[in-house]
Amino acid sequence: MNEDPSLISIRLEDVASLRSYSCQAMACTFNFHLIGDNSGLMDSAVMEAEERLSRLEEQLSFYIEYSDITRINRAPLGEGIRISQDAVDCLLQSFEASARLGGKFHPFLGQANALHKGQQNELPHLAELLVKEADSSEPVISLDQESNTVVKLRAGPLLDLGGIGKGFALDQLQSLFQEWEIEQGLIECGGSTFLAMRPPCDASSWELTIGYENWVGTISLTANQMLASSGVAFQGSHVIDPGTRSPAYNWNRSYAIAPRAALADAASTAALLLDPKSLEIISQQDPDLSFAIFSNDSEFHCGLHFECLSES
Repeated sequence: MNEDPSLISIRLEDVASLRSYSCQAMACTFNFHLIGDNSGLMDSAVMEAEERLSRLEEQLSFYIEYSDITRINRAPLGEGIRISQDAVDCLLQSFEASARLGGKFHPFLGQANALHKGQQNELPHLAELLVKEADSSEPVISLDQESNTVVKLRAGPLLDLGGIGKGFALDQLQSLFQEWEIEQGLIECGGSTFLAMRPPCDASSWELTIGYENWVGTISLTANQMLASSGVAFQGSHVIDPGTRSPAYNWNRSYAIAPRAALADAASTAALLLDPKSLEIISQQDPDLSFAIFSNDSEFHCGLHFECLSES
C-alpha cells in the first residue's frame, strides 16, 4: 500500500498525555495514538500489539507460504483443514461484508488481483494455481465454525483477505488495548483506515480532514466509529470488479464509515465499484454504513455519518 498522509490528516495538536507509536506489519505502517498517564503500561501494551500483528499476518497473509489463507488455497478438494480462530472470524466478517455490500466486495479475488498486478513471481507457493478461472457462482469452500474446519469445494478462485485484513487487525488491537485498560486513542494503518477509541477528555470526537484533489472536508469520529479510504492514490487501479474480473470503475477516491474497521475497509473498496443510487440504497437499508466518493469532476456522499460533511 502506498501511504499518502495528505489524504487523511488528523488534528492531534495539544492533546494532553498522548503518546504515538509506529510499527511495520501487513506491508504497511500501523500508528497508535494513545492517551494515558502511565507510559510504562502503554509501552507494554504496544509491545503486545506488535506481537499480535505479527501473528495475524502469519495467519491471514495471501503472500506467506504457511498462512491459513495459503493452506486453504492449496487444500485438496474435499479435504478438511483446521484453521485458527482469527482466520475463521475474518472469513465470517468477509462473507458478511460481501452480503451487506451487494457482492461488490469479494474475498475470492486473489487470483485476479495477482494477475492484474503482475505478482506471479512473488507467489511461488501458488504458482500452479494462478491459472484462468472458470466462470461459476458455486461456493468455493465450506466452513464448520464448531471445529474451525474448512473444506475446499472447487478449484479456481483464490482466497485473499487483503481487502479486509488490515481493518480486522485494527479491531483486534482495539480489544487488546481495552484489556490493558487503554480506552482513549486513535489507531490507524497505512494512512487509509482509522479506528476511533474515546477522544480526549476535553473533546467530543476526533476531527479528521479528508478530501480529494481541490476538495477538502472535515468530519468527526466519535468512539467506536471507523473510517477507511480507498482509491488510485493507494495502489493505482487496483480494485477488481467481482463481476468482470477487471479494474474498471469511475471513482478515484472513496471513504466509508462503519462500526468495525474490517467492514469500513471492505466498504471503501466496494464503494469504488458502485454508483450513487446503489450506495444510497445500501446506506438507507444499513444505517451503520456511510459513504463519500470522488471523481475528477464530481463528489457524492450519503449516510448518517457524512450528513454533516463540511467543505473547507
